[in-house]
Amino acid sequence: MDSLRAAIIDSRHSARDDDHFIEELNRLRVEQGPMVCRSIFQTLASVDVPRDTAADYWEKVLARREMLIRTLNRKISLMTAMCDFLGSETTCLNSPRLVDVSTFERVIRESMFDGLTGLFNRQYFDEIFEHQVSQAKRYDTDLSVLFLDVDNFKDINDSLGHIVGDLVLKKIGNIIRDSKRDSDIAARFGGEEFVLLMPHTESIKAYILADRIRREVEAEEFTAHGRPFRLTISGGLASFPMNATEPAELLHMADSATYLAKGSGKNTICLYKKDKRRYLRVKLTQPVLIKELGFADSKTFEGTSRDICIGGILFENETPLPIGAHVQVSIAFKGNAPLLLIGTIVRVESFNGGGYEIGMTFSFKEMEKIANTEIAQFLREGV
Repeated sequence: MDSLRAAIIDSRHSARDDDHFIEELNRLRVEQGPMVCRSIFQTLASVDVPRDTAADYWEKVLARREMLIRTLNRKISLMTAMCDFLGSETTCLNSPRLVDVSTFERVIRESMFDGLTGLFNRQYFDEIFEHQVSQAKRYDTDLSVLFLDVDNFKDINDSLGHIVGDLVLKKIGNIIRDSKRDSDIAARFGGEEFVLLMPHTESIKAYILADRIRREVEAEEFTAHGRPFRLTISGGLASFPMNATEPAELLHMADSATYLAKGSGKNTICLYKKDKRRYLRVKLTQPVLIKELGFADSKTFEGTSRDICIGGILFENETPLPIGAHVQVSIAFKGNAPLLLIGTIVRVESFNGGGYEIGMTFSFKEMEKIANTEIAQFLREGV
């Protein structure tokens, strides 16, 4: 079972007829590669055909359907042609059984989704996670995984009862589903733990989404026995390929970051920090000029840097900047040209002096991407 199964089932429901359904399956095959053919047989016939013959089998099923249509001079369904081919030309279908498709799809759905929250279940997540990491490796794309754990959930079960606990989990599942993007994959990992897989997403963008979910849960009002109450969640985030390149290791890092969030006072999201500890962080007290990118009339602010490392800078400023904003920071060095950094705001904290302590992270890859976007926007506006 993989992420393609849901797409295949959705295509089957939305297709006008079998011809349209076949067109959609072939479109998936072009977009996502030959593994689609194997998933077609797994989904439609519950048959696990050999990986190296799946594409050939699919072409033969389509040819068998065309041959049956010509011979019988009537429409033949895709499932009829598939069963005829698998039963007569292969050993994959030794003991066929007639089952109504709605019953079959109900079994498939129950094997994919968590009955309480409606999110994907642990079994489905484990299998799709392997597939998504393989896709990220193949196409050299980012991938982030987020663990979320409900704070003090045992106290809720003990004081308010398991029925209330179930309602809490269901509502949090709804918040995660409503907050995530269509391409993200949300699952109940077990108990009060949730996991969110974010394809094509580097750590900073993943952090912004994770913190939005955290704030949504914090703001939500729950009710038990006529009395309102609130709760929070903590989360840990790890990213491919920055933190790890293997699924098990990446998952372990996200889990470790969750423990760090719990130990930091809960109700927070922590990024996995092992790589950051490798970098030397040094004190740097220098004037800086800060400008938010993406706005033609953006104001330039004056601030003071506090420390810097390979990957991030901390500075003070009298004006808060929004988390997730792309910012250019210019650091003045005596006798040298200024150092220009482009990155993303990930932390904003006020302090007693009336100013703000602001953390910005950057990478050479991200700096190039943001700079290219800025140049493209400049060119569009100049035309």
